[in-house]
This record gives sequence, structure tokens and C-alpha cells, in this order.
Amino acid sequence: MSESKELVRGTFLITLSILITKVLGVVYIIPFYAIIGGEENLAPFNYAYTPYNIAIAIATAGVPLAASKYVSKYNAIGAYKVSEKLYKSSFMVMTVTGFIGFIILYLLAPSIATITLAHESGAKGGWSVENITWIIRIISMVVIFIPLLATWRGVFQGYKSMGPTAVSEVIEQIARILFILIGSYIVLNVFNGSILAANGVATFAAAVGAIAGIFTLWYYWRKRKSNIQKMVDSDTTGIDVSYGKMYKEIISYSIPFVIVSLNFPLFNLVDQFTHNGALDIAGVPSRMHDYFFTILNMTTNKIVMIPTSLSAGFAVSLIPFITKTYAAGEIQEMHRQIRTSLGVLMFITVPASLGIMALALPIYTVFYSYNVDGSNVLFYYAPVAILIALLSVTASMLQGIDKQKLTVYVILVAVVIKIILNTPLIVVFHSQGAVLSTALALLFAISCNFVILKKYAKFNFGETWLHFSKIFLYGLIMMIVVEAVFFVLKIFIPVQSKFGSLTIIIISVAIGMLVYASMTMKTRLADEFLGDIPNKIRRKLGIAS
Repeated sequence: MSESKELVRGTFLITLSILITKVLGVVYIIPFYAIIGGEENLAPFNYAYTPYNIAIAIATAGVPLAASKYVSKYNAIGAYKVSEKLYKSSFMVMTVTGFIGFIILYLLAPSIATITLAHESGAKGGWSVENITWIIRIISMVVIFIPLLATWRGVFQGYKSMGPTAVSEVIEQIARILFILIGSYIVLNVFNGSILAANGVATFAAAVGAIAGIFTLWYYWRKRKSNIQKMVDSDTTGIDVSYGKMYKEIISYSIPFVIVSLNFPLFNLVDQFTHNGALDIAGVPSRMHDYFFTILNMTTNKIVMIPTSLSAGFAVSLIPFITKTYAAGEIQEMHRQIRTSLGVLMFITVPASLGIMALALPIYTVFYSYNVDGSNVLFYYAPVAILIALLSVTASMLQGIDKQKLTVYVILVAVVIKIILNTPLIVVFHSQGAVLSTALALLFAISCNFVILKKYAKFNFGETWLHFSKIFLYGLIMMIVVEAVFFVLKIFIPVQSKFGSLTIIIISVAIGMLVYASMTMKTRLADEFLGDIPNKIRRKLGIAS
């Protein structure tokens, strides 16, 4: 299979699996929201996940993607025994780090809960430190399993085998969601348990999902082990790397990966540690803190992350290929990969994000309930998905050209910007202020990444800027049309009901897609990113190519 076809196939598989898991990760919230009973009751579940994500990123230490890069590098020169040595030892190392991560998060749980809950100073309402501590300690057990799961996926990716990662991610998500929904329903409706107990069961579902993912990878490993062994037996290079040198190289790879993977969890942690306190300063009643934080970091965040799923697929798939073309000195091919990746990413992410922005109220109503507060936050949050996608992909590109250290500095400064701006902006704009501080921090990081790509990859952004400007222009026109359709439809269809909102979304999205597709196909912008698909559509419609 050619390099370009491998890139497309690998990207497709990973992107499809991430898209499925993201969609499932949003769709399950609809019944879970109904079972639990609103934003305030979801708060413990939400508070637990941010420190959990931080612990996972640290426990895995960036090894999955680093392992992918390391295995890909040595396989490219036929040193398969070095790759074997790495993955055998890394499984043991990751198991140990999983236990260490579990212990650390378990012990830190009371401190995290205390910092999070600003109303513990004496104000009434909300969850207690003991409640949140218990929930965080439940999810800390998941950290034991995740490093092994993630490293195994990285090894498969290093062999350019994206299928096991894709399938295991989907199975992990399905197992987790089924346990969340069935478990929380049984606790509340069969055993008449508390909301906190239902949150605890839902939180533990992450461990169930991780175990299901591990068994899935084990199944694939049994099937493919013989082929991998044949590769190892064919190694005649005589290359051997000591464990010390191997892990020194892995650490040099992994530190940038862990910093990048920590970026968004750290943004969320900044929100978790400052949001309630800033609202307190702004005079928002403490009983409303959990409500607004759940809207910010869970309900709207889930929807916003759907358009960014494409970027995650590109981030995982791009690294081995850009690393190879850069190392081989194939600069023109590398430039083509960068240009195509950025173009396809924006071609899909921009209209999706602007569409969510235009239809924020009916979308929030369909997923959760009619809520003006939630839809307002979603309106401002939706375009941030474009920035999240761009940062993920450009950071991966920098890692592919061995500029890991610069990536670390950019991300760390972006987090500092978020810390500095968050509290004052939340005091002024409430929860929307947290969205604005995230957007400003991301803009800084993306700008730096573009400068680094231009300087060190010698990448000319001229054609890319032209593509970006056209995509944003057509996206904005589409958004205006969708807003106009929504304005007319809500006169006749009640947006307060789920069925009414769903009807509005279906009609508006269909018209928006038609408008965007028509403009991009007429100007042949779609041809730049979708290959021969636009011409096939033109031929079927009897339009001249």
C-alpha cells in the first residue's frame, strides 16, 4: 500500500472511531441527563473527570504516541528487534505508572475537592467536599488500567495498524456508556439510591470501558502476533539499543506529547479551580455554581468536541508520516501533507462549528432541555472548536518535524495566559468569560505553531491562507442562511419542545449543507480536499465538470 493510501486509510479509521466515540459520548448524555435529573445533579460526575484526565495524561506520560513514533522509526530501518524490546518493557512500565497515578490521585482527592468548591466557606447549597472526594477516589481506580491500554494502542499504531486502536476505542466507549446508563438507572429506580451513588456508579464505568478495551486489543494481538514475530525474525540489522538509551529517547519523545495532551485538561482544571470562586466574586449565588460549571465543562463541552474529532484522527495518523517524510528529506511531500491536512480539517470543522453556533438553542434543547443559559454558553463556545482542532493538528506537525521542545514552551505559555485571564473574565462575563480566555490562549498557541512551521518546516502558508479565507467566507454565508431559516421556523414551530427543536435542526442543517456544498462545488474549493467525489456528484446531477 502506498504512503498516501496508508495515510488516508489510517486517518479514516482513527477519525471514524473517534467520531463514533465522540458522538456516543454526546448522545448518551441525553438519557443520562434525564436519569440523573439536570445540570446540578451532574456536577459530581463532571468534577471527577477533569482531575482524572490530568492523572491519565501524567500516568501515560505521552508514551502511547511516543511508542508509535519510536516503533515506526526503527521499523522503517528494519530494526524490528528494537521495537519488540520496547513494547515488551513498556507494558510493564505502564502498569507500574498506572498504580502510581492511582495512588497520587486518590491521596490528592480531598485537596482537589476543597479547591473546587468555593462555597465551602460557609455558604449554603451545592455538594460537599466529602461528596466530591468520594467521587474522585472512585475514578482514580481507572488510572490503573488506562496506561497499559493506551501504550498497547501506540504500539499498534507504530506498526501502522490503526484498526485495533479504532475498534478498541469504540468498544471501550460502548461498554462505558452501557454501564453508566444501566448502572445509574438501577441505583435510582430499582434500589432507590441517592444521586451521589448514581454518580459514583457512572464514574466507575470508565474502568469497565478500559477493561473492555484491553480485552479487545488482546484479541487483535493474538491474531497479529505471528506476523509481528516474522518481522522480528527477519531483522538482520544487528542494531541493539540499551534500556537506558531506549527510555531516554522515549522520554525525550514523551514529554512534549504529555504537555500537549495536558493542554485541554489543564484548561479545564483552571476552570474547575477558578470558576466557582470567580462567580462568587461576581455575586452569583453559590447554589448556582454547580449549575453553571456543569454547563461550561460538560453539557456544552460535549457538543463542542464533536467537530474536533477530525483533528484527533489527524493528530494520531499524521505523526508517523510527517516524521518519515521529514527524516527522508522529502520536503515537498511533507508540505503537501501539511497543506492537505489543514485544508480538509478546516473544510469540515468550520461549517460544523458555525452551524452549532447558529442553532445553539435548539441543539441544547434536543440534547438536554430548553435552557437559555446553556444555549448562550454554547453559542460562544462553538467556534472555539475550530481553534481546538487547529492546535491539536499543528502541535502534532511540530512533533513530526522534531520541534518538541518548542511545542512544550508554546503550550505552557498558553496555559499561563489562561490562568491570568480566567478569573477577571469570568467576573466580568461569568461562564462565557472562561470560554473567551480559552479562545485567547488557543489563538496565541496556534499563531506560535504557524510561525514555527513556517521557519523550520519552510512551509509557505500562502495557498493555505487562501483556502482558509474561502472556507470562512462560505461558512459565514451558510451560518447567516441557517440563522434566517431558524428565525422563520421558530415562528411556527415551538423551540421549547425537543420534537420542535429537532425538526428545526433537521430542516436548517439540510439547507445549510446544501448552501455550503453548492458554494464550494461551484467554486471548485471542494475539489481541493475531496478528490474525485465532487466530479462524481456533478456527473450524477448532469452538471458539467
